[in-house]
Amino acid sequence: MLFKRIKKEPDPRLITVTLPEVKQAVRQFEKDMPAAINRTVLMKDDKSIDLSRLARYLGGKTEQKFYMSRETFEIFEEAEKDIPYFLDMVQLAVDNYISDTGKLPLREEASLPEVHYHLLSSQRYLKETPPFPLYITADELMLTHRAEHFK
Repeated sequence: MLFKRIKKEPDPRLITVTLPEVKQAVRQFEKDMPAAINRTVLMKDDKSIDLSRLARYLGGKTEQKFYMSRETFEIFEEAEKDIPYFLDMVQLAVDNYISDTGKLPLREEASLPEVHYHLLSSQRYLKETPPFPLYITADELMLTHRAEHFK
């Protein structure tokens, strides 16, 4: 056998972090930065957070991935990495629709303030429909995927 398989051992210097720890590290990072700099500078193109820049707040380096919405600043674990993509896309569509029409794009038959995807798509504000509902909050008309926000 010419090549010997080398088993990669986990790096003992790497740490495991929780979502609350990452959220706290991001808040502290933003607090320590000049006022003109916000947390979105931590985002990579794929919406993942550059955790190497948070190592001093987290207490070490990690290979875990967390993702953030550029529009809502909400942070997600890797299992939910599609949520920030859809949040950002729909938030922009909702903002543009409101700016153009002065109305909220809500489903009339819904018991919660659910975004009306078909309305936004038919009027070319939305190019892709999320596979889950999004809701418009009263807080600055920001979106959330959490129905429990309204209970």
